[in-house]
Amino acid sequence: MMCKVLIFGCIAAVILMTAAYGAPLEKTKLSPAQKEEHLRASIKDLALLKDFNNNFLDFYTPNDKRECNHTTLACFLKELKVLEQDVEEKDKQVVINIKKNLEDFKDPDFSNPTCKKCESNEKKKFPEFHQEMTSFLQSM
Repeated sequence: MMCKVLIFGCIAAVILMTAAYGAPLEKTKLSPAQKEEHLRASIKDLALLKDFNNNFLDFYTPNDKRECNHTTLACFLKELKVLEQDVEEKDKQVVINIKKNLEDFKDPDFSNPTCKKCESNEKKKFPEFHQEMTSFLQSM
């Protein structure tokens, strides 16, 4: 009898935990208006970093805006992670916000063998990187 109670207790615990945590939900797609809002917010936040002064870091800076949008975006996001490590605390949240807003535009399934890998792009100082990224976001 005690064994049955223990088994049913374990089953009940599993059911309760499943109900409490549930299965992971799929990420909801953004509407075109929400995408535009996220792009505008990213461009606005990027403008706040315009005066960031850094003479020792180089950033891989893609300039392919048409056929390789997803690859270009992924490269910019990768370089933003580098930037996040090197900005002052007051600018760190701005970089995090930009990354968060642009994450919804990524397509993990995108693959185009003709697109350059991020590391094959030219390395540029922050002002040129900033200008290229701003231009890229505006073209989206």
